[in-house]
Amino acid sequence: MCGRYTLTNPDPKRLKMRFGIDDPFEFDERPRFNIAPTDSVLAVRRKPEGRELGKLRWGLMPGRWAEKPGRPLINARAETVSTQPAYRESFKQRRCLLPADGFYEWKKLPTGKQPMWMARPERELFAFAGIWAELERKDGEIVHSCALITTEPNEMMRPIHDRMPVVLPENVESTWLDPEADLDVLLDLLRPAPEDLLVAHEVGEGVNDVRQDGPELLEPPMKLF
Repeated sequence: MCGRYTLTNPDPKRLKMRFGIDDPFEFDERPRFNIAPTDSVLAVRRKPEGRELGKLRWGLMPGRWAEKPGRPLINARAETVSTQPAYRESFKQRRCLLPADGFYEWKKLPTGKQPMWMARPERELFAFAGIWAELERKDGEIVHSCALITTEPNEMMRPIHDRMPVVLPENVESTWLDPEADLDVLLDLLRPAPEDLLVAHEVGEGVNDVRQDGPELLEPPMKLF
């Protein structure tokens, strides 16, 4: 499971250049150090006229969610994303990239849980494999929501958690967004990141509080001697 992530430098020009976006969408996104479920998050989707950068609500609400409302679905498992009724239509027809520069997991220790932040060595941007859905509420409001896809951990991640988000290599992002892509090819992309792609950092317990969202969350924990 992945329940928190970061996008600490959401500069529009930087994002548009990294993800090949030409549309004029403008946004004033503040640096995010503790993105949590139900937050509005930046996402890259493919439209007939090209790639689009917009915002989605984190927590998938597919059409069947309206029939029997429950907790929004923040993660989809790679092993079942193409077969689970809640996810399969989005996987086939509505895929997206979720820009990020890190994510959190909690490592179990004898003394409790230690928050860990996984990021690339120079905090470079990357993209989670995501899916999205469109739901019309009874009041007529249209909600666009998303979930990120998780897979088994790589060797770096295994001591920390038994799942990790799918971090797509940059050279397959176009395939992930391609509406004509073969589904078997897409499923093959949902694999653990290379062991040397991300580095794990111990951080303080401030990230446990979703109300906190500042750069201090990435600082190492204070050690008591």
